[in-house]
Amino acid sequence: MSGMDNTSFTVRTVTGTTDTLLQTDSVVIYTNTAAKTCNLPAVASVPPGRRYVVINTATGAITVDPAGAETINGAATLAVTASTGRADFVSTGTAWFTITAS
Repeated sequence: MSGMDNTSFTVRTVTGTTDTLLQTDSVVIYTNTAAKTCNLPAVASVPPGRRYVVINTATGAITVDPAGAETINGAATLAVTASTGRADFVSTGTAWFTITAS
């Protein structure tokens, strides 16, 4: 499943404080009240154009961390704000970029 099969999104809820996005993820909702870390998969392991949406519904920011020395918009990590934060990521095949982030 690619997350876009049958024109619907695969949604997963995470209650822990550390998580790695999966090939089958599309939208991932974080509900833990502590600070959280979301690890992006290696950009070379996903096809160009692959999109992930990360949503934070609880207190405690999410630090999104790409694999190894990879970057998001040229930065080592990206913070997704507590309670209402959201970030949409896309792979170019060689790097991660945000479509939207708050």
